[in-house]
Amino acid sequence: MTCLKKIVIASATFVVLLAVWVVLFVQFRATEQVLFPGGTYQVYAVSDTTVGGFSNVELTQTDSVISARVNIRSGKAYPYAGMGINLLSVNNRPASGFFDFSDFDSLVIDVETERMLRIGVKILNDDPVYSQKNVYQTYRPMVAQAPVKKNGAAISMLDFKVPEWWLAMQGLEKDDGLRYMNRGMYFEITNGEGTMLGIPDEITVRSIKLWGKNRTFKALMIVALVVILLAYAGVVALAVRDSESFAKRRNEKQNDLKTRMERAAEMLKETDRSVAEIAMTVGEKSPAAFEKKFARVYGVKPLLYRRKK
Repeated sequence: MTCLKKIVIASATFVVLLAVWVVLFVQFRATEQVLFPGGTYQVYAVSDTTVGGFSNVELTQTDSVISARVNIRSGKAYPYAGMGINLLSVNNRPASGFFDFSDFDSLVIDVETERMLRIGVKILNDDPVYSQKNVYQTYRPMVAQAPVKKNGAAISMLDFKVPEWWLAMQGLEKDDGLRYMNRGMYFEITNGEGTMLGIPDEITVRSIKLWGKNRTFKALMIVALVVILLAYAGVVALAVRDSESFAKRRNEKQNDLKTRMERAAEMLKETDRSVAEIAMTVGEKSPAAFEKKFARVYGVKPLLYRRKK
């Protein structure tokens, strides 16, 4: 197979692999996780009554909508009410492990309210040091505020912070910088900016989605691309090297043949030795093969060359 043919085949294979790589990369470079709808996770009512507050909530749910009728009351420093999603329950059964929020970069919530301008969003994570089993107040909360938008409110995962009241509750003077976003347990949506104490409001959620860059997949794809590039470069380099080596061997053979036939020509002119003897002398095994090679160099057979010279 010639050098050019090898390079053409390698280039065609490279183009096909690169096209497949691009399709896969575009298709799977981002990851999506739907918390609602889908019926995967258990939905529950949230209110500050569990920690001594007086707010209340009436929760209704269909396959496509969660609605929380809330009434925020005084008597609590941070009164709240709304809805939650149990990330430790899959299809109404206990999940095998924590939910990993660290795989995602943003959160989009399609939500409507009657009066609120913003909603509160809370992620409760299991803190290996401070969290106690079945003790709600000890779970590490990550909180953020999101504007109410009909087509969806986007929140960066970097916007979630540990509230000061929880840090103070654990005896921490300042934020310790820990998040444990890979140990998610519960996701909650409650009242936010624009809430009026004692006046009922309604939070209606149509979808909750998480988006991420699928970092592991992207890293593997980059490795695959490097392998493809190196393989292509290696095949091309090998083909070129083989071509140069072949050309070198061919030139060496031609020079060797020319040298031997020149020696044979001298013997044809200056001696009366037979063609068979001369063939053996210059390294040919048979007179017939010698005659063909001699004719290739001088254009005539040995005996005719002798008569002419």
